[in-house]
Amino acid sequence: MASLDDDSLHKVKSSFIDAVQKSEWVPLSLTLVEYPQGDFFGKLLALISLIPFAIIAGFITLILFRRDLHTITFFSGIIINECINFILKHTICEARPMTRDTVHVEYGMPSMHAQFMWFFATYTTLFICMRRISEYLLLRDTTLIPNILWFEYTNIRTEARARSRKLVSMKSQ
Repeated sequence: MASLDDDSLHKVKSSFIDAVQKSEWVPLSLTLVEYPQGDFFGKLLALISLIPFAIIAGFITLILFRRDLHTITFFSGIIINECINFILKHTICEARPMTRDTVHVEYGMPSMHAQFMWFFATYTTLFICMRRISEYLLLRDTTLIPNILWFEYTNIRTEARARSRKLVSMKSQ
């Protein structure tokens, strides 16, 4: 019975591979994302693969309008992660596993998706731990740049007042 299941699985795999290799791949307009011609699900997945561009636009918008240090740090981490991935890909030089008639010039190992997910999971875990620790120690959230600037301004103003009072008290003696 196991051989019957293996045979049917092999037939499905071979028919899928034949369909993928024989189908004509068309690019999504204005991008290099390809999908099989006439395949609605493939086109949907090609559109979904363009979501990182929307995410980058969202990051830039958040950085420009909120000036949040958390967002700036997260975006910087993503850029550094991308650079590390580029260096690793060109150091390891592992070819992509699936090939068609076209030759891929990009390397496949390490996977950018897997590396990003590890970065995201690590960053989120550290962020939650730091947030809990700061709540436990009753520390204020100072991730907004205007909050930090206001804190610096009030501290400098307080120090200036203390110095001027000290100078006045020294002159009066």
